[in-house]
Amino acid sequence: MPAIRNATLLLFFVSSVSRAAPLALTFPLSEKEVTCTEQQLERLQRRMTAVGSGEIVGSFGKLALWSQGAAGSYSGLVRLPDAGVDPLGDFLAGTEHFRERDMAFDLFFTRGGLLDPHSAPSPQGTLVRRDPGTNLVLDHAEPTNSSESGCCMGVDPEFCAFDITCPMILNFDLSAVPGDSVKPLMPLVINNAAAAVPAFSGLAAQFLPASSGSGPGISADALDASCGGTLTAFDLHVFEILARTLAPSACYLLGPPESSGAQGCGIEGYNITLFRGTDPHEYRANIDVEQYLCDPPFGCFSTGFGVALEFQVNWDNMGHLTTGEVTVLPNWVVPMGIFLLPPIYPGHGREGPQAFHGAPYLSVTPTRANQILKASINWAALLANSGLNSP
Repeated sequence: MPAIRNATLLLFFVSSVSRAAPLALTFPLSEKEVTCTEQQLERLQRRMTAVGSGEIVGSFGKLALWSQGAAGSYSGLVRLPDAGVDPLGDFLAGTEHFRERDMAFDLFFTRGGLLDPHSAPSPQGTLVRRDPGTNLVLDHAEPTNSSESGCCMGVDPEFCAFDITCPMILNFDLSAVPGDSVKPLMPLVINNAAAAVPAFSGLAAQFLPASSGSGPGISADALDASCGGTLTAFDLHVFEILARTLAPSACYLLGPPESSGAQGCGIEGYNITLFRGTDPHEYRANIDVEQYLCDPPFGCFSTGFGVALEFQVNWDNMGHLTTGEVTVLPNWVVPMGIFLLPPIYPGHGREGPQAFHGAPYLSVTPTRANQILKASINWAALLANSGLNSP
C-alpha cells in the first residue's frame, strides 16, 4: 500500500508540474547556426520573385520563406494582395482593407541523377506548390476588353490591368549569379493555375504546379548545405503563423508621404525570411524590398535589405500562442509600416478596417516623432477566429 500511495503522489506531482509549466517545444540555437540560416535564406530570396497578373511595377507579392530544418529543404508562402486604388489614402483615412490570393510552396535541393551515366550527379532544385494552401485559379475563359490576350504580365499599364483573380507566377533562378529575377537566366517557374488555357499564351495561361532543374547557383550559394541546429514542428508552425499575419507596406506609414518615406507606396514587393533566434522563444523576420523601375542602362529589377524584426513568442502548456512582442532591430534601411493582422480566407475573405484598428503596429520611419519600433502582441486574440493556433 505505501508503494502504491507513493506512486500515486509522484504521478500527481508530475501531472501538476506539467500543467503549470509551458512545454519545451523548441530548442536553443547557437549564434553561428542563426547567422548561417539567416544568410542562407537571404541568398535564396535574392533568387526568387513572385509576380501577379498586371503591370509588373505594382504586382509583386509578399513572399515569405523559411527552412524546414533538414539540409536543402524550405517552405514558403506567396500572398498577392489587392489593396484598392488608393491604399495610402485609405490608411490615412482609417479605411484600410485588402483582398489576397495565396500560393504555398516547397523548395528542395537534392543530389539529382542525370540522363548521361558518364556524368557525375549534380545538385538538383525542385520547386513545387502545396495545393491545400493555394488558391487555384484559371486564366480568363474568354478574352476581355481590358486584356485581349487573357491574364498577362508586363510593364505597360495600358496593356496589363492588375487582376487578383488571374494566376500568379513564382520564379527561382538557378544561374551562378542572379540578376533580374523577373526574367531569370535559368528559371524554375510555378504558378497557381488550376489548368492550362489553350486559347491564351504566356506563363499565366499554363499549368505549372512543379518545376525542377540543375544550375551552378546551388553550389555557388551553398543552398543545399546544413546550418546545424534543430528546428521542430512547432517552429515551422510559428513560421506559418508569421507568414500569414505579417503585412508590411510603405502605404502604412504615419505622417505625410514626403516626410515618412511613403512616396514608393504601391510599387514595391516584399521578400520575408523567417528564422529562429538563439533563445527558444525568439523568432526573426528580415523584410527585403523589391522594385521594378526601369532606369537604363542600370536595368529594371532591384532588391535590397529593408527592416529586421525580432519576435518574443510565448505559449501555454498546450502549445497555443499567448502573448509576445515585436521589436525593430537597429540598422533598418527602408521605411515601412508593418501590421500584424488576423489571417483571412484568401480568395474568399477581405481584411477590413476593423482588423487594422488596435492591431500590433510598427512605423519604421526617419521622422522620430512618428516612429513606433516596438509593439505588444496578443496572439490569442489575433488568432482567436483561426485554426492556426492549434499546433
